[in-house]
Amino acid sequence: MNSLVVLNLANFIYGKCDMASIEKIDSKLREIIRHDSLMTEEDISSYSYDGITPDEGVIPSSIQELQRIVRYATENKLSIIPTGSGTKLGIGNLAEKTDLVVSTNRLNKVLEYEPADLTVTVEAGIRLTDLQTVLSEHNQFLPLDPPYGDRCTIGGIVSSNSSGPLRHQYGTARNLVLGLKVMNPTGTVVKSGGKVVKNVAGYDINKLYIGAFGTLGIITEVTLKLAPLPTKSAVMISQFENIQDAITSGLMVASSQIQPLYVNLCSRFTCQDITDSKPTLLIGFGGDPEAVSWQLDSTQTLMEQNSSLGVHTIDGESQTDVQKLIQEFAAVNPNSDTVLVKLNLKRTDIAEFAVKVLDITDDIMVIVSNGVLYLRINKISGYDVDSLSQTLNQLREDVVEAHGNLIIEDAPPELKQQIDVWGSIDRTILLMKQIKAKFDGGNILNPGRFVSAI
Repeated sequence: MNSLVVLNLANFIYGKCDMASIEKIDSKLREIIRHDSLMTEEDISSYSYDGITPDEGVIPSSIQELQRIVRYATENKLSIIPTGSGTKLGIGNLAEKTDLVVSTNRLNKVLEYEPADLTVTVEAGIRLTDLQTVLSEHNQFLPLDPPYGDRCTIGGIVSSNSSGPLRHQYGTARNLVLGLKVMNPTGTVVKSGGKVVKNVAGYDINKLYIGAFGTLGIITEVTLKLAPLPTKSAVMISQFENIQDAITSGLMVASSQIQPLYVNLCSRFTCQDITDSKPTLLIGFGGDPEAVSWQLDSTQTLMEQNSSLGVHTIDGESQTDVQKLIQEFAAVNPNSDTVLVKLNLKRTDIAEFAVKVLDITDDIMVIVSNGVLYLRINKISGYDVDSLSQTLNQLREDVVEAHGNLIIEDAPPELKQQIDVWGSIDRTILLMKQIKAKFDGGNILNPGRFVSAI
């Protein structure tokens, strides 16, 4: 294929096939799939990551076609990079090799929807926005709001256990997935969980696949728990002189009987009514109109008692803009040199670390109620990579000492060469390797990209 002529040097450094092998792969794939299921040059380049372009790419149109592809890859020891729309490809260590990217974009049907049971079963490639459109017709929604909200697929969300500010009220994908179907490297589809909320029989195998980043199998079908759409929603914005006061106030709201949808802090925030960029709490509410009115009044009183510089309530279109700003903070442009770092901490340590990381960047977002702190370090080209690596390693040591962890969710390849994006998990790595060997003995699914290069 002509597209393969322009593969950059990184493709060969990281274990790429030679040109003759690529032509052979291409020829064999054409024999086992529909002609339009083989990616074009442009398709393949859109799934590039870490300076690497996959050798080949396929977009199967059925489970049976996916099965043939997976079996072919296993028999020929080709690595598979499972993906949906590709929004999470930047997460992970540098790949050992990237032979074949397999997208589930065409596996995008709603298979079963029971509004009365608040459950839905979908194929993994359906986009979150398309599913929400279907659910909204019955005044329901899937209460997940991960970054890349307009492009991400359900399979990608589940595989990465991705979430957003709504996790405070509704939990993450781990809490909302009722059942899965997953294709293992032999092409066999295995089932876990069920289609009802009260399904409790047997081992909870779902949790093993959720957040495994496609290293144990390719998710093909997901059954999810839904929620009613709030009849009224609003966002309260409260600015503070410093981050510590803002987080202290946010924790008070999150721990109170007010029960907001989310409590986030933005280190610098401006909107049409707020022009002075100060540490800002963004507190979301949703539900019955009377309940939301009480929540707003109670929160405003609490803010005014805790050194707030001012309180604003936003609804309508402006509210949607604020919610999108929060949701998309962790979305990174793949063509930029931005480094995105995620700290998972105890809520009581959030304020201390939020102040500490200001020496690294002033662009931070805190999911206060869940102890999650995001750092966005822009224009890495202006940094010394060695120095930044040392800084992040020191920060990781401090976080681990506080019984948390630090994950680098996106970074240029030159930084990934110097730092493990996941960090060490010494006590559980042996068990994880044993599970990987059991589920993917040939090591064809996302090899080398997960924790400790699994």
